[in-house]
Amino acid sequence: MDIIDVGLSFGSMTYGNNPNMLIVHHLEAEGNNWTVQAINQMHKNENGWAGIGYHYYIRLDGSIYKGRPDNAIGAHCQGCNTNTLGISFEGNYDNRTEMPIEQYNAWCELKAYLCNKYGDMPVFGHREKGQSECPGKNFPLEKVKEATTQQSKGYVVTTYLPNAYEGYDGVDINYILSYFQGVKPYARGNNKGIWIETGYMPIEKCNELREILGSWFYSIEK
Repeated sequence: MDIIDVGLSFGSMTYGNNPNMLIVHHLEAEGNNWTVQAINQMHKNENGWAGIGYHYYIRLDGSIYKGRPDNAIGAHCQGCNTNTLGISFEGNYDNRTEMPIEQYNAWCELKAYLCNKYGDMPVFGHREKGQSECPGKNFPLEKVKEATTQQSKGYVVTTYLPNAYEGYDGVDINYILSYFQGVKPYARGNNKGIWIETGYMPIEKCNELREILGSWFYSIEK
């Protein structure tokens, strides 16, 4: 899962938010103009807030954007902004009758990530906690609530590792292991060379290691 942080700027915010509940919203709008940057400016200019009121924004195509920091009090559900995380879904679900599978799958991954980070948290629609019809009459609220938080797991396989130096048939194991901080690696080899396979771990951790390894990365296996 990739949470896109575009580096939004914020005014003065209150911190100390300790999430124990997820509150979902619909944006009541959709289209190319409804970027996270545009929402941030709208909430600043029209509402007079420090910036976007939501902590996360899930677009119809399944891309996930970071809003305000998790530890900042939200501005998304009056009377229930403290110790909650606000997640907004692109789309007007009073008119839109079906949630794209890409958006729903992104939600499943985000929910798993947040519950893994903060512990299991209940999910509520805005209308259940505030004076609102949000997240829309056609929003699949029960399906969203019941979305699985079980993270899939896998393990990372590297390419054949480079020799410690030219003409030497062996690897610098200490240098290699410096790329596997906090990960359990296993060395394997054949007549072509040596590679590393990790133990099973959450897919998100696999993807993090993939970025760290760069050209050494070969595959994620399940």
